[in-house]
Amino acid sequence: MLIEDSNNNGPSGLDSNNLIIDVVTENFMLDVIEKSKDIPVIVDFWAPWCEPCKQLTPIIERLVLEQNGRVILAKMDIDKSPEVAQQLKIQSIPAVMAFHDGQPLDGFIGVQPEKTIREFIKTIAAKNNSSSIDQNLIDARLELDNGNFEEASNIFSQILQIEPDNISAASLFCRCLLKVGETEKAENMIKKLPQEAEKNQDFISVCAEIDLIKKAKEGPNDENHQNILRENISKNPKDHQSRLDLAILLVSSGDNKSAIEELLGIIEIDPKWNDSEGRKQLIEIFNALGPQDELVIEGRKKLSSLLFS
Repeated sequence: MLIEDSNNNGPSGLDSNNLIIDVVTENFMLDVIEKSKDIPVIVDFWAPWCEPCKQLTPIIERLVLEQNGRVILAKMDIDKSPEVAQQLKIQSIPAVMAFHDGQPLDGFIGVQPEKTIREFIKTIAAKNNSSSIDQNLIDARLELDNGNFEEASNIFSQILQIEPDNISAASLFCRCLLKVGETEKAENMIKKLPQEAEKNQDFISVCAEIDLIKKAKEGPNDENHQNILRENISKNPKDHQSRLDLAILLVSSGDNKSAIEELLGIIEIDPKWNDSEGRKQLIEIFNALGPQDELVIEGRKKLSSLLFS
């Protein structure tokens, strides 16, 4: 994790002296093309006589430093080094061009609104983190699955510092909160996510899990109450309400397999009971666990067999 250095505007070990560099024709290949294979490089083509350049350069410098070492700015005076600009067919300045993996990526000509420049730089900087963020998500999911909630939440937090709009990281961070009993905090956070989050499976899962936890809290949740519900079912296998209540309690205690079996029991006897409440609750559990979970895969097979046999 990068640490801010009080002596400059950039992160420690990557201060403004190496985040913002001057390049000439002789070192362009090394400091731009080759360097861009490790970290995206934005090149600002300018000249001392260019008044718009004097307006743009301070803005782009500041916005590059905001990215905390995820992108480098290379400034090139085309009066001193005209060859590169000519080769790239740059006919007007200021001109900005980004390089990634040794290739030109995107750019713009002339002074742009600061909001546009910031979005441009953020997009380029994201190229530096896309693969590492994907791997971090995989690692954090594994920690979460293994019950290492603190380790997982730390990784998700780091991802969100880089990509605040990462829906999966935010949703899975909320799941960590649920696992340590911070249901209200998780619910408040999940409510703040944008509407497009509704298409994200991690978001769907954590929302379903929140609903299940809230349902479980609506009534008593102890071993004695579970025993009472089991006794009710034993006396009357068609006591679907007791079976539904038991399933919800089982989910809240982490026994998803038994919960699914109880709900399938309702559907087997009376699939339309209480406006198909058994199936609805089962789908909610499936959503909470996610489509790749083995219990979900097996449960869906059994559900289909009951509904379409």
